[in-house]
Amino acid sequence: MPAVSLDGAVYFNCCTGNTAPDWSPFDWLEVGGCNTETDETGFTFTNGGIPDSEAEFWTVYAHLKAGGCEAITDCPTAEAAQSVAQTLSALSGLPKPPNQAAF
Repeated sequence: MPAVSLDGAVYFNCCTGNTAPDWSPFDWLEVGGCNTETDETGFTFTNGGIPDSEAEFWTVYAHLKAGGCEAITDCPTAEAAQSVAQTLSALSGLPKPPNQAAF
């Protein structure tokens, strides 16, 4: 099978060095809406699990077999995140979550 080259700034922008992670600790990929907030000290942080109607951007996460998730990449639209998730699923062999109809 030929090697696939993906733009790390698009597909892995939450990963160290914009490179693909080791996929072995993960069991599926999922997409979730996010927003950012700034606290009273000026510290900015990201909230996940935001409904699409309120999301500022969407993140493709890899779900850890041990529990929890790691952010793989952020996307400006839900549609872009779904497309990226499909590509990463094909690359990694990881499926969508068991309770999710589609990416």
